Amino acid sequence: MKKSFLKDVLDQPQYLREAIKNYSLNKIDLLSQKIASGNIKRIILTGHGSSFNSLYPAYLKLCANFLPVMLWQTAELVHYGFNQVDSGTLLCVNSQSGRSAEVVHLVEKISEKRPGYLLAFTNDPSSVLGSSADGILQLHAGEEHGVAVKTYMNALCLSSLFAAQLCGENMEAACGSMLAACDAMETYLNDWETKSKEIETKYGEIKRTVIIGRGPSLASAMNAALNQKEAAWLFTEGMSAAEFRHGPLELADENLKLIVLEGDRMTSEFNVALAEDVKKYGGEIIWIGNNPPEKFQNIDFPKVDDIARPLVELLPLQLLANQLAQRQNIEAGKFRFIGKVVMKE
Repeated sequence: MKKSFLKDVLDQPQYLREAIKNYSLNKIDLLSQKIASGNIKRIILTGHGSSFNSLYPAYLKLCANFLPVMLWQTAELVHYGFNQVDSGTLLCVNSQSGRSAEVVHLVEKISEKRPGYLLAFTNDPSSVLGSSADGILQLHAGEEHGVAVKTYMNALCLSSLFAAQLCGENMEAACGSMLAACDAMETYLNDWETKSKEIETKYGEIKRTVIIGRGPSLASAMNAALNQKEAAWLFTEGMSAAEFRHGPLELADENLKLIVLEGDRMTSEFNVALAEDVKKYGGEIIWIGNNPPEKFQNIDFPKVDDIARPLVELLPLQLLANQLAQRQNIEAGKFRFIGKVVMKE
């Protein structure tokens, strides 16, 4: 298969295994020691677009730790939050290229005011970001056609492992869960043609669409919407399910399609209640999960351990973005106005 958005989707399990295989337990152990000694007093995570979204599950996990944790869009950090960076900061920067405009600006500012430790998540260790970093977790995502697919998935996985390790979790089990998810993803994607048609049929007509999630699944909701914008040129909103009830619920009518990510058991009951309300007001519901209420159209995905759910729950929505692009005679993931690397703030 030639290079394409779809090929990147299908290649995800292969490159994800490579990233997990090369994950450095020793490197993060050194950071744990810096935290234990008091040299690191706060953690800042930063990225943009898919690089921001992929950090969200790690951010939530780190919030269970005893250190203050912040998640910033890189441009906002550079212009409005840079005073938060000091010698007691572990600064984690996620950028697949390591040379986008905001990242270059951040690296320039860091040259005058270094954090305690700069950890780079990047696909290019020789980039501006990689060259400036104290440590690198290389994404090992290979070459990408356009829209961030493999780089999103690998950054999501590695940052989740990084957070689990800093929180003292069993890393043999965590890595095992991620590798098992790779196998499940591969099995799922082996039948991509059949699944793509089933998913497109369940989606139905193109209409105003909002994708919602809670907790770690908010990352999937945001990135699924971003994929539809980038790959299929559709105006699709990604949003917190809780935030949707605070105002956007007024959008609920026959013109609204609400895609609901089931998420984990802690909050899925709230998603059911919200979906029921939207359906009552005339909206169309598509449920993404393995425990669907009977009243909703459902698209499932492979069952995996909780730490790996954000990896697999995005798969059907990636296939959907590809199908919606085809339906409109668009080459999925082909940029019109920007390139693979955003070079202008």
